[in-house]
Amino acid sequence: MSLSNFGMGQSRGVELRRNVLSKLSLLEELRIDVDPNNQRWEEVVKAIIEEVATLTHLTSLSICFPSMDCLEFFISTSPSWKDLYFTFQFSVGHHDSTKYQILDYFEYQIRRCLKFVNGEGVHPAISEVLAETDAFELIGHKGAKNLSDFDIKSINKMRGCLIEGCSEIETIVDGNRVQGSALEGLEVMYIYNVPKLASIWEGPVHTGSLGRLKNLTLCKCPSLKKIFSNNMIAQLPKLQDLKVEDCSGIEEVIMESENGGLEPDVLPSLKKLVLLDLPKLRSICVNDLIKWSSLKKIVISMCPLLTKLPFSNENAINLECIEVQRSWWNALEWQQEAIEERLRSICSFN
Repeated sequence: MSLSNFGMGQSRGVELRRNVLSKLSLLEELRIDVDPNNQRWEEVVKAIIEEVATLTHLTSLSICFPSMDCLEFFISTSPSWKDLYFTFQFSVGHHDSTKYQILDYFEYQIRRCLKFVNGEGVHPAISEVLAETDAFELIGHKGAKNLSDFDIKSINKMRGCLIEGCSEIETIVDGNRVQGSALEGLEVMYIYNVPKLASIWEGPVHTGSLGRLKNLTLCKCPSLKKIFSNNMIAQLPKLQDLKVEDCSGIEEVIMESENGGLEPDVLPSLKKLVLLDLPKLRSICVNDLIKWSSLKKIVISMCPLLTKLPFSNENAINLECIEVQRSWWNALEWQQEAIEERLRSICSFN
């Protein structure tokens, strides 16, 4: 059902009759597209959810809940919600788009998505849905300082996470509050415009945490100074893509002080590294001991203080492409001219 223009234009006089959806007793899949800011939707949504909650054969539901009360009512009364195979796309709160951005990062279909926008605090209904969620978007949230506030057990099944515009979040996981591994199923993490974010992980990083993470994107996080804290880098055997953009506090990508005894084979799966608009960045890694065994592409732009690359004739042997500005490349410092000659041959200047 498309109700995107409900109550507007030619549909202004259209009414949604009661007890229509509830009579579709064999209905299995239902998707209701709406403008989440449409006032008419708020006027009818409670009645619609009451009817949808009576459907006993429902296996899939896509819907926008304008308030927490609506979500809480559905999950507490719907028999379908308790079904192990029930799939959903739930959008909770007032926002401009019901699109799930996190899904763009997956090549395969994600069965259970939750988008929580402009909320406050941690509500039990959100934690309950999170426990069954594959992909989570937290946008414009107030009151939570880290993702751990939502109950670490609730987020352990999560495979994709997008955090955007959350003004109070300071770290993603507080390891001091975690007994065992956390975010062990996470494959994609996208963090955008989180002004107070100082780190991804605080405290101890237990074995198994982030063990499946493949894609990490950090953008517009001015307070972020360390990416791989507390030896977190040792827990990322499957990380393939790392992008850091417009994070003005970053001075090192891999900080030696945070990753003591760095092993040469860390980040064994990293294929692509993108560093954009990092005015304080001075190094990717303090030495060239890392093998970079899977690295194929590196993109660097607007990193004026970065004067060296952590590559030698022995490492990064699978590197196929370097995208940089010619003037920046010509100003780089090299231990041996042979290294510069080898890498220049795969450069793409912009």
